[in-house]
Amino acid sequence: MGGGNVKIILSVVVILGAGGFLFAQTLDGKDRLTYFHKADEVLVNRAGFVGERIRVGGYVEECSILQKKGTLEYRFEVRPDHPHRAPGTEELKHPEMQGQKVVVTYEGTVPDTFKDNAEVIVTGQLDADGVFRGEELTAKCPSKYEAAEQGMAQMPQQARPAKRDCNEYAPSPVTPITVSVR
Repeated sequence: MGGGNVKIILSVVVILGAGGFLFAQTLDGKDRLTYFHKADEVLVNRAGFVGERIRVGGYVEECSILQKKGTLEYRFEVRPDHPHRAPGTEELKHPEMQGQKVVVTYEGTVPDTFKDNAEVIVTGQLDADGVFRGEELTAKCPSKYEAAEQGMAQMPQQARPAKRDCNEYAPSPVTPITVSVR
C-alpha cells in the first residue's frame, strides 16, 4: 500500500468518526429532538407525557401568573384555547379540553410579552405530580392575540366572555397523574 492510500483511508476514518460523534451528540442530552404538542393534547394524555421532554403550546390563563417574591420562580397555567375568542373558533384536536389548564412552573427571566392571555410555548417535562416543569419559555408577539380581542370587541356585549377579576382568583389545584407501568 502506498502512502497516498493510507492518507485517504485515515481521512475517511477521521471523517466518519467525527460524523458518528456529532450524530451521537444529537441523540443524547438536552439538545435532542423535542416534539411540540398543544395543551389540549397534553391534557387528554397526561400519563403518556410524564417524564418526556416536550414543548407545550397554549395561552396563559388570566390572573394565573404568580411569582415567588424576590426570585425568578414563576407558576402559571396554560390553556389550549384563548379565553376571549368566540367559543368554537379554536382549532383544537380535543374540543372537550377547552378551558382546561396545565399547571406550569418556570424559573428564569420571562419575555416582555409574557402576560395574561399571551400565546406561549414552554419546553420542559411533565412530572407525575401533574406539574409541567418548564426549562425554556417563549411568548409570541402580542399582535396575534390583540387582534382576537379586537374581534371580540365587535361582538355584542352579552356574547363576550367576561374578563376575570384577578382579586378573586384562586389557582387550580394540581392533580397527581397515575401512571401504569407495563
